[in-house]
Amino acid sequence: MARRLLGLVIVVVGAYLVLSPLTVAEALGLPHATPTQWINLRASWGGTLVGIGAFVAWLPALRPWLRSVLGLVMWAMAGIAVARLVGFIRDGSPDTRQYIWLIAELVIAGACALVIARRKRTA
Repeated sequence: MARRLLGLVIVVVGAYLVLSPLTVAEALGLPHATPTQWINLRASWGGTLVGIGAFVAWLPALRPWLRSVLGLVMWAMAGIAVARLVGFIRDGSPDTRQYIWLIAELVIAGACALVIARRKRTA
């Protein structure tokens, strides 16, 4: 129960950063003049925390190690992708690189989920 609560708290902090990228930009002195920079702030900082929080809440146990590593990558990529999509909607004008990152994040998260599901069936 405590692990899930901790995960939820981390997700909430991450969601705040996704919705308030100026907080990160000002705290760290990062550029935020273009829509691409805003999207990257949302994805890199808030999205990563959302993913880590979801991982902490989801993780049933550290072993087997492969599931833990795949789960961390899967949830991190999913959190970053969701934050990037929020940036597409709120900031607009994503460049081509943003679409490439989004596709890569979704493919990586999907591949990790497939491996976890297949290993679970064979275990």
